Amino acid sequence: MAARQHGAGVPEVIVPAARGHYERLVSLAADVRADADDSVHQMRVSTRRLRSVLGSYRRAFPPEATRTARAELRWLGSVLGKARDAEVLADRFSTLIDAQPGDLVVGSVHQRLVGTQQDLYRGAHANAVEVLAEPRYAALCALLDEITSGEYAVPPDVTLRAGLDKAYRQLRKAAKKVRRLVDEDGADVGPALHRVRKRAKKLRYAAEAVAVAEPSAADLGRAAKTLQTLLGDHQDGVLARAWIIDTVVQAREDDEDTFTYGLLYATEEETAGRALDALPRHVKAIRRAYRDLDLRH
Repeated sequence: MAARQHGAGVPEVIVPAARGHYERLVSLAADVRADADDSVHQMRVSTRRLRSVLGSYRRAFPPEATRTARAELRWLGSVLGKARDAEVLADRFSTLIDAQPGDLVVGSVHQRLVGTQQDLYRGAHANAVEVLAEPRYAALCALLDEITSGEYAVPPDVTLRAGLDKAYRQLRKAAKKVRRLVDEDGADVGPALHRVRKRAKKLRYAAEAVAVAEPSAADLGRAAKTLQTLLGDHQDGVLARAWIIDTVVQAREDDEDTFTYGLLYATEEETAGRALDALPRHVKAIRRAYRDLDLRH
């Protein structure tokens, strides 16, 4: 557990946290170029952490430069995301296929699903490496260096608690929308669940930064991370099912047996249902952790 920094506020906690995320982002570029294991994922996480902290505590940073930086971080994250999504789906499909009885795996399902994603990863990774050599990326790094330097005077009314409160309210609002949709017959809850995941991630990153000054925020961060992970797996399943459906169309055109694709789809659908059932329990855990915060300002 982090040691409490007595009397620490946004300038002593949030600004250094943003600086740390920026420095990690820059350091990971070399690993991405070398295609080191998990490097794309880690750099993407750094972009998201930094963008989230800049958003939760936006008044702690220069306004115009921060708006531009957050937009550019979204761009960089989308570039890395194409490679990461393919990497995740390749692993997911491989695990899913291996879990099936051998005699139920027929046709070229492995090549169509796993092989296709591996090919997509190689292309997306090559594109990411090119992007990291472009002036646009260099300009983003220079801008982030300026924003996180600590030279901007943080307004005295910007508090650690304010960022957590806002992120928590946004999460609760998103979770309530899911509950309303669940009660509607035939409603598509997928986009709403994805929004809950993004809100959980925002709350997690803010709580983890604040935990340096207030250890009780660590429990909130852990609870938000658990929900984020649950819904992250759900979102990966949404992408997987979409790929399975598209692949079935091509397999049928090639007169290939599509039984295994139906089996894989059903397995993913069952997993998605469990995630939805678990949502209320995790939201309650976050609410308890939020109420236990020992943070006055």
